[in-house]
Amino acid sequence: MEAITAENLTITYEGVPAVEGVTFRLEEGETLLLLGPNGAGKTTLLKTIACFHREYRGKLSVFGVEPCRAREMIGYVPQSHSLNERVPLSALEVVAMGGLYRKGFLHFKIPPEIIEKAEAALEFVGLSEVKDRLFRELSGGQKQRILLARALISNPKLLLLDEPLSALDPSARAEVSNVLGKIKKERGITMIITTHDINPLLEIGERVMLINKRLIAFGKPEDVLKDSIIKSVYGPLARVVPVEGRLFCITGDVHLHHGGGRR
Repeated sequence: MEAITAENLTITYEGVPAVEGVTFRLEEGETLLLLGPNGAGKTTLLKTIACFHREYRGKLSVFGVEPCRAREMIGYVPQSHSLNERVPLSALEVVAMGGLYRKGFLHFKIPPEIIEKAEAALEFVGLSEVKDRLFRELSGGQKQRILLARALISNPKLLLLDEPLSALDPSARAEVSNVLGKIKKERGITMIITTHDINPLLEIGERVMLINKRLIAFGKPEDVLKDSIIKSVYGPLARVVPVEGRLFCITGDVHLHHGGGRR
């Protein structure tokens, strides 16, 4: 079954295109790694699939229905969490929020079945031991795994992750990457992951998409990750380096400039 179908998808903000004419299909259970420079439309595409942004034309379906009809099947982890860390929430309470939101419960009335699910989600991401610690006291990598657990508690069929490895040190990136691999192997959840560093995630990605407002390339990693394609977006210093049968991308961090440039 197709998890996502997009045909000639153009996403706008007040009539101004942010993503133009994108067409792709993602099968259920596949992981898509979404690449592109800052300002290329990656987050906009995720938010539209998640029904947080509704201004688009063309076709977009999630498991055969419009995005807003599929919201109960979607878990979304933004690049920056919106939690007020002055509120003394424990790790367990943050994870439980994913179930409370779906059920419409208030925070101080967490039902036992949601506590049980939250504990199971914490165990899945390897953080059972921090369940009673305050979220604000955790490391960046631990916080990211907590947010993954919060998304997983509702058993989504589609998981959208916006830069889950950003601002993490190498050890934390490895921990989060391992959890994403575990989600794929043990849960089989369809995932779209935006990233500036594709290298830690290539093991789990069947598809790679490169966008720069328009679709530049979509396909298997070995078909998309080619010097000519990467350089066309990231510039002449970008390259793909094969090492012991694996591909490593060196792209740097490129910002789009308004009033011209690549589209």
